[in-house]
Amino acid sequence: MATRTETRQIRLAQWRKIFQQKAESGLTAKDFCAINNISKDAYYYWQNLVRQEALATVQQPALVELKPPMLRNKPMQPNDREQSTVSSGLSITVNGATINVNSDTTKELLAMVLEMVSNA
Repeated sequence: MATRTETRQIRLAQWRKIFQQKAESGLTAKDFCAINNISKDAYYYWQNLVRQEALATVQQPALVELKPPMLRNKPMQPNDREQSTVSSGLSITVNGATINVNSDTTKELLAMVLEMVSNA
């Protein structure tokens, strides 16, 4: 049984490399498969498995209570004219999806999300 699991993990790793090569090639999936002699059915089958694995490893964030930002030691009201400042961060747009990153974002999580979005 362990051999079957190990074999699957090896194949998933191989297919992740193939999907990375496809993303770097700039080709459509159809053209990439034709050039590399890959069955479109196999390509999409393994793409689905790689995505499922990636989603399974993403931890769901815990729900947290959000409190309104403070202005001069009082809660900000909708009609306040002053703008609150947002802590430093970065917004990345890939394939139409916007990803907000801040100093708490781990490299691993960012890499996983970028891989999922680029393969979408």
